[in-house]
Amino acid sequence: MPGWMMRRSVWAAAAVLVLALSLGTGLLAAGLRAPRAPPRTVIAHAPVPPLAASAPPAAASPTPDVWWSPLPPATASFIPVELVIEKLRARAPIEVKGVDAHNVMESPDRGTDVAWYRFTARPGAGSNAVFSGHVDYGQLGSPAIFRHLDQLGAGDLIEVVSPQQTEIRYRVTQTWNYTLRGIPMATVLATDRVDEVTLITCAGTFAPGTGYDHRFVVRAVRTTA
Repeated sequence: MPGWMMRRSVWAAAAVLVLALSLGTGLLAAGLRAPRAPPRTVIAHAPVPPLAASAPPAAASPTPDVWWSPLPPATASFIPVELVIEKLRARAPIEVKGVDAHNVMESPDRGTDVAWYRFTARPGAGSNAVFSGHVDYGQLGSPAIFRHLDQLGAGDLIEVVSPQQTEIRYRVTQTWNYTLRGIPMATVLATDRVDEVTLITCAGTFAPGTGYDHRFVVRAVRTTA
């Protein structure tokens, strides 16, 4: 059994945060409720033009363009400002999010952006920093920043950037494709004693009024390589 699925302490005295993310098309996703204090996620967005930020990686060429250069390593934890996935050629500004007055986990306001949840760990703090992003936005099939997140696999690099333009690098260790009703949010959002990041987006089949029926989850652990 993967270490992150073992018993761990959960934020806010074992309260389970349920992520019914409306991460596609700006439409309402089906709410998931936990037995106790169940935050859920509801969001409605205005349509936006198709995004080019998460286009599939370009084919290799003899002289590829350099679109990202690694930054100096961070020496302390920080509130993140940018997330970079070189394999997907994705650079995303980070919105700091939490839960709203209805106990709802907030999704990113823009299809180009990624949300980091302030009730999870800061990158570099030695625990689980959780991020989410849209798979499409504005209209069905209009690609957003995590459109190709399911292309990530073990060993792929994720970089999280600080306000001081330093970074922490993470290597993907595992991915999961959960049904909406079967995603173990207590585990996905739980704290850990490993410096790691968790990325979440929608997946599967879209149905009007209920949204996508799966959630794709990526777990990556801090690396110096």
